This record gives sequence, structure tokens and C-alpha cells, in this order.
Amino acid sequence: MKDNRRKQMEALVARRNTVTMEELRQSFGVSMNTIRADVAYLVDTGAVEKIYGGVRSAQRQEVPLFTQRTQLRAGEKLRIARYAQGLVEDGDTLYIDAGTTTMHLIECLDPGKHVTIVTGNLYVVHQAYDKPQVELIVLPGSMNRRTNSVADVSTLEFLGRYQFAKAFMGASGLSPEGRLNVSTYIEYELKRQAVARSRQTWLLLDGGKFGGGSLMSYGALEDMTGLVTGPQCPEEVRSRCSRNGVALAIVE
Repeated sequence: MKDNRRKQMEALVARRNTVTMEELRQSFGVSMNTIRADVAYLVDTGAVEKIYGGVRSAQRQEVPLFTQRTQLRAGEKLRIARYAQGLVEDGDTLYIDAGTTTMHLIECLDPGKHVTIVTGNLYVVHQAYDKPQVELIVLPGSMNRRTNSVADVSTLEFLGRYQFAKAFMGASGLSPEGRLNVSTYIEYELKRQAVARSRQTWLLLDGGKFGGGSLMSYGALEDMTGLVTGPQCPEEVRSRCSRNGVALAIVE
């Protein structure tokens, strides 16, 4: 109840850009103390910014269009996905995250492995049509053309029904502190839930994703089972994996 209200609150602020505390109280029918607690939580996550008398939508990191990002390091992304396919076992239930590296996993799947895939990644949805060994469960939600995926409050509710053997995750970047960056609150919630519901979580990152920060992070590198990436992986990332028991695969 509380989590759902906060998701709806963040979506309302995103639509209207600025909202007063009194408008939030009236919209959600709860006490002002509850509104203050919800706002404090959303400020902590970076979803909104506090202003006098209310809140406003936080400035978001601009994510390049999906069609632009697919062309960057395309060969490296495909090699990462080919390696990741080897981690899949027959009978697995998989979560495939949105992203221009994770999307290639569907192309690389061994036709001899029968798997169930849960995803909102629209590229994966399209490619799965010609994969008879794949049972596909498509998440509901509103289409985001920048990520070529679906995500909204309904996506989060639907995802909560499933448990996964493995989740193949992406991120908009990996910060020097080992934080997994995201650019929107819905992404933050969706990725956190997918990680929490998976026995293993594998992060697939190309060499352009290292460094930089973001308003929000859905977790840390040490939360992952493993990282699959290219040869440009920085030494400090390699050391962080070693110190924290995170499996590291460098794909040449």
C-alpha cells in the first residue's frame, strides 16, 4: 500500500512537474505527516526535489534514444550476450532487463535449452516469436521509446508475481563507487524488484558504461552474482569484484 502510493506520487509529480504538499494530501487522502514521510523517502531516492511548500520533479539524466545506443559498441554487446547465454540452464526462468546489451541474449540462446523469459524489453518480445524453445511472459506497462521497453506502476505489480533463477541486468552506468545507475524512479523500482526476486543476478555492461554518476542507483556491484563485460573494464572494478566475491567475466 505504502510503496504503491509512493510510486503513484512520483508519477504524479513527474506529470505535473511541481505539486504542493496540500495537493498531495488531497490527492492521496492521507494525513500531512504521511505525506511528509513519503516525500522524504522520494527525496532520498532522488525521484523528487523539495521546494518551498511542495515538491518538483528531479532533473533527469538524459538517456540517448534506443536506436542511437544500439549502434554503440554493437560487436562488444553481442559478445557479452553470447557469453551470458552460457550461464543459462535448461528449464530456467529468466528475467531479461531493458537494455542494448541484455536484448541480444534472446538471439544467442541455445535452441536446445527450454526456458521461460519474463521481460518488458520489446526487442526480446519481438525476437522470441521465432524461438519455439522460449515460453514468453510479457510485462504490462507504458512504452518508453528511449529504452524500447515498458514500465509503469502496473509493471511493478505484475513483476511481483514471479521468482527467477537468473536475472540479466543492465544499468545506465557503473559509478566509481560501484553504484548501478538509473535515470528514472520507475527503473529504480523495477530493477530493485527484479534483483530481489532472482537467485542469481548477472550484470551485462559494455565498456562505455564505466564512470560517472546519477541521481539514483538501484544497487551496488557487490549485490550482483557476477559481471560480464569487455576488456576495457577498469582495474578498480576488477579489484572490487575480487574483494566482494563477484564473479567477473572479461569477454575479448
